[in-house]
Amino acid sequence: MSKIAKILTILLIFTCFILKTNIGQNIDSLFLKIQYSQDTTSKIELYIKIASYYYQKEKDSKEAEKILLKAKKLAEDCGKPLLVIRTNNEIGVLYRNLSRYSDALLRHKEAYRLAEEVNNRNQLALTLNNIGVVYRRLDDNSLAAEYHLKALKIAEEIKDTFSISVSENSLGNIYSYSSKFSEALLYFSNALKLSQLQRNLLGQTINLNNIGEVYELSGNYEKAKEYYFRSLEINKQLNNEKGTAICLNGIGKVLLYTDFPKTAYKYFSEAATINKKIGDKKFIAESYINLGRSLVKLKKYDEAEQCINQGIKVSLEINSRSHLQLAYEALSVICSEKNNFKTSLQYYKLSTTYKDSILSEKNANHIATIQAVFETEKIEKENQILKQKQEINEKEYKRQKYFNYSLILGLFLSMILILVVYLALILKRRANKLLSEQKDEIEFQKEKIEQQRKNIELKNRNLEEAYQIIENYIGKITDSIKYAEQIQKSILPDTAILKCIFKETFIFYKPKDIVSGDFYWYTEREDKIFIALADCTGHGVPGAFMSIIGMDLLNQIVKQQGCEETDKILSFLNNELREKLRKGKEELILKDSMDIALCIINKRTREVTYSGALIPLFIVNDGEVSEIKPNYASLGTSNRLFNKEFRVHRFTLRPNSWLYLSTDGYIDQFGGENHKKFMRTRFLEFLVKINNLTADTQLEETEKQFEWWRGENEQIDDVLVWGINI
Repeated sequence: MSKIAKILTILLIFTCFILKTNIGQNIDSLFLKIQYSQDTTSKIELYIKIASYYYQKEKDSKEAEKILLKAKKLAEDCGKPLLVIRTNNEIGVLYRNLSRYSDALLRHKEAYRLAEEVNNRNQLALTLNNIGVVYRRLDDNSLAAEYHLKALKIAEEIKDTFSISVSENSLGNIYSYSSKFSEALLYFSNALKLSQLQRNLLGQTINLNNIGEVYELSGNYEKAKEYYFRSLEINKQLNNEKGTAICLNGIGKVLLYTDFPKTAYKYFSEAATINKKIGDKKFIAESYINLGRSLVKLKKYDEAEQCINQGIKVSLEINSRSHLQLAYEALSVICSEKNNFKTSLQYYKLSTTYKDSILSEKNANHIATIQAVFETEKIEKENQILKQKQEINEKEYKRQKYFNYSLILGLFLSMILILVVYLALILKRRANKLLSEQKDEIEFQKEKIEQQRKNIELKNRNLEEAYQIIENYIGKITDSIKYAEQIQKSILPDTAILKCIFKETFIFYKPKDIVSGDFYWYTEREDKIFIALADCTGHGVPGAFMSIIGMDLLNQIVKQQGCEETDKILSFLNNELREKLRKGKEELILKDSMDIALCIINKRTREVTYSGALIPLFIVNDGEVSEIKPNYASLGTSNRLFNKEFRVHRFTLRPNSWLYLSTDGYIDQFGGENHKKFMRTRFLEFLVKINNLTADTQLEETEKQFEWWRGENEQIDDVLVWGINI
């Protein structure tokens, strides 16, 4: 048993080493991009990504700060105010997460000054919200409300839904802390709707958690737990450790309030582990205090006191009055349970002092005043818009009145003219008779023309209805094909799994239409890896059906029947396709066939066995490329066209050798300066050129080369290229 444990430990260490190496390579590639990038904006974005990696993954806040300051210096040197604003805000958020609130305010206020200078209202709203969040962390809810309301006003004017959502979420928190739960729920619900419209999962999970907190504070624990768990599910989906810890703390508090202290302690412990890993002192302090409160319920007073004191120590470091209030309240309960009533009273008074400082009447009145001013300005603006609409309506009424007067005058003049004409006609009866006949003829022709016009209109309506029906059918067919695309993608092997199996690998997969007739397949048995790459006749829906048949047959012969010989596997596929595509007694659908390359790779001995039908195998090593030729016949053709055995090629791979398989879509693509095919020779030269690059870079270069060659030309076929380093 100990031997198995040792093996598992070695495998775990090896896996961690591989993952660490891959992450390191990603960071190196980002630094490499910075080195070669000529665009300042791209460089700064790369610096911000690297800083995020160091803070979130490596927990190295000093290195993250160093890189962000370098990005700020670069932005200042290039003289682009928006980039300086961006970097200042990023540094401010880092300082806020490190509980360096004075430094955070300094950076955000510098960003606000620059945003005012360039009059960028989006950045003004974003920065005001950032300042408000810092003041909330400092428990200065009145100042926080002032900044968030200013941000909300600007965001509503420019219709910045993201900043509106952030402002309403923050204002909801402030009202929640002030026990104004109905106002808090209103703000949180509005923010949640905006996040859902934006499909912003992070915004959704924050607002769901905050709604849960409102229900918790108002005593509706079942509702609170429901929203906490909904938030937790999304946080886990996003792999958001900080959000996960916040939800775990919330669930723990609900369990604590409903007399499940033991389960609550379990949730608090899990949250504490995450918060210590993240290093945000605000949430570390909250974890210590929550653990202490649950231990009080479990009557473990000494352990509880130790946790509470740890929480007080961290809270004093960041001057968090809300946490100090909760901590001293908990210490008061502990002393009371130990019959030390004098000390209990002292802690209770301390707790009350901090509570009063946070929720003072002046604070509440200040928040209400700011809100009232904001609402008044909003109403005044709405009244102004209404007044403008009324003026427009009055002008439109006057214009319509003048038009009606003109119409009446025109009708009156017309009547006078008709009367004069009528009198003239009486005097000229003979002329009138002729004129009457002519008029009848004109009327008849007019009616005939009118009937023809109606017939044309009817035909046009029928054509429009027919076009609408056709358009609806096309939409339904397109939706069905898109759904088929998702099914086909789910059937194909996961590239993440392939990257774990091979040393390095990449797949460039680009269907001509929504679904593809090209497919790739793999399976494993002991030390052997079976891989296949195939090109079914045609593309789109017919090709996709053929690809499903091909994968099903491969699964039958390899997985179910256990065949491990490449020639027999291809013979099985050939015979089965003939049977499945047979129309009459001897007739085959000759245009429906499949080209394929099949390899069996022995991981231990590095021996490769290959058989192919029209798809060759390319091997590149040390700048040289060799080709293993296939049988020159497709699978599924009649016995008259092909009735031989498939050739089997066996060879042993040298270290660092790359295997490449490709359908003909890449090679046959028209493009370039002379509108010619890419061709096999150019493809082999390209493989040698990219051979020494990493798999991810090879994929990027393969796609870039294809798109450059194709240019404005239409893609003529499905494209599939698979590179493998054993």
